[in-house]
Amino acid sequence: MIRESKLIRLLSLVFAFALVAAACGSDGEESSDAGTTETTAASDDGGTETTAASDDGGEPMAGGEIVLGVEQWPECTNPVTSCANASWTQWSSTTHVLPRLMELDVANTHVASPALADAPTVDNGGIAANDDGTFTLTFNMNPDAVWSDGNPITSTDVKFTWQAKVNTTGTLQTAGYEKIVDVDDSDPLVAVITFSENYAPWPDLFGGTTDFLYPAASLPTWDPADPSTADMADIWNEGITISGGPWITESWTTEQHILVPNASYWVEDRMPLVDRVVMVPREDSDTEVASLQSGEIFAAFPQGFPGAKDRLVSPIETSVGLGTFMEGLWVNQLAPGRNFEITQNLRQAVAYSLDRQAIADAAIGTIVDSPTVLNCTGWNPSFGDWCDDTDYAKYVQDQAKVDELLTADGWTRPDANGLWQKDGQDLVLQWNTVAGNLRRENVQAVVVEMTRPFGIGWEIINYDAGELFSNRLPTLDYGPVALFANSTSPDPSVVALYDIDGVPSEENGFSGQNNGWNFDQNISDLAFAIDLEVDPVARLELVREAGDALSEYVPWIPLYLLPNITAWRGDILAGPVGDYANSANGGFANMYDWSLAG
Repeated sequence: MIRESKLIRLLSLVFAFALVAAACGSDGEESSDAGTTETTAASDDGGTETTAASDDGGEPMAGGEIVLGVEQWPECTNPVTSCANASWTQWSSTTHVLPRLMELDVANTHVASPALADAPTVDNGGIAANDDGTFTLTFNMNPDAVWSDGNPITSTDVKFTWQAKVNTTGTLQTAGYEKIVDVDDSDPLVAVITFSENYAPWPDLFGGTTDFLYPAASLPTWDPADPSTADMADIWNEGITISGGPWITESWTTEQHILVPNASYWVEDRMPLVDRVVMVPREDSDTEVASLQSGEIFAAFPQGFPGAKDRLVSPIETSVGLGTFMEGLWVNQLAPGRNFEITQNLRQAVAYSLDRQAIADAAIGTIVDSPTVLNCTGWNPSFGDWCDDTDYAKYVQDQAKVDELLTADGWTRPDANGLWQKDGQDLVLQWNTVAGNLRRENVQAVVVEMTRPFGIGWEIINYDAGELFSNRLPTLDYGPVALFANSTSPDPSVVALYDIDGVPSEENGFSGQNNGWNFDQNISDLAFAIDLEVDPVARLELVREAGDALSEYVPWIPLYLLPNITAWRGDILAGPVGDYANSANGGFANMYDWSLAG
């Protein structure tokens, strides 16, 4: 039996997903501050103009090769382990070749993917809260969905993916998957997933923003009777060899990634128009812009960089969105080689030494007009009402607060113009970010000068993106401070960030994404409570409570939403190129609809 009260709440949740995500869709305005997408051209009805050039003025041109620039080349393409920590693993590889259950559409709304016949709802029996306290999801698979090797995409793939997530050595994250107690795959076209308790963020499992399905039948090491054989630690490190998406990998190296159409794909509207896509690394803004200007690459999805508005000009076209990534100063409390404890007082003192509006202006003021400071640690203000803009608003430059907090921690400042000292050590924090990222290096330069009068010093050591995101962050070998951006979802789940048991360690095979940020049990408990609560009103109350606690604990210091940019050569490339500029799936998400200009 299904409890009626929970059914009502679950139905409200289904509606809430649509409403939350709809808030970030384009409304035709040209203000990037409102979460819309700003484009270089508007259609007659106020929306985004998308035109596909053709050889006869009608249908898009078919065939040919397009070349795309990849800003951060992933260390490998494994979608389960630490390589999945790099956004570009998803944007350049997995999004194009692996299927999902639920996916995000162009408005960042959770919808059924082509692997499903429909999305589970209360009305169709797909969502059920049961009398024994368990929670059940029923997914009806699309009978037309097949892998590129001819095997159907079935409920057994769902079961295998679950076991791979919880049994792979060095799994990046298991949040949500560890709550699953069974996946019934007795009917190949029906996957019945049973959770031990309610799990509100379910659309992000097996899909959503960063997850996918894996092919059980094509990975022969798996024995259904032995879950441990679903370990995918050494699978697909040098290219995903199968596809359940529009594209299939022809080759992948550290120098280029070649995708060709997947002839077995079953969705006619997503069959690629070109014969081949070649992705090449262009890992700094100067190289990206020069490559676009010369026509060496046809499109890029660069992070916002200083001077973007002035440099991305004709013949380059752009589409700019508010962004799906939160950028800030992430604090590793277990940083190796640190000479002092990274206490709550110290973290607050750093926050009180910063002029975050000046940082936002310096970082993204040449990308978007009137940059807005981010004041919550886990929620995107363009996705519904989850972000409380008052949480971090109290952190403005305040010398008296810095003095009070550091003095209470035993620091002294013998020289009013010098650094704070404790046990013979100067207050100098090592700070890492992506080497060659001009925007972030500019932020470092601004902050070094900004905090000098407050007696806080910095040691700048930067790494290439692969080293930082695939090697150092997952093993907590960074910082104690790093500057980077973390992705957001329309769902307010923050377990991956703040689960106290999700701190990577040798004991857990360096699994988890709480990379030394949170060791507060109350915050961890609140994060799990948010995932348990299916009533949107009650869930918002828990989010507010967690936000208040986080603003005191200061696991990291939010700065701004990182604007998304899709840039392309309109004289070379045709189609709806800029439509996914504000998508968590990246600006290349719909490249199956792109073609060469006539």
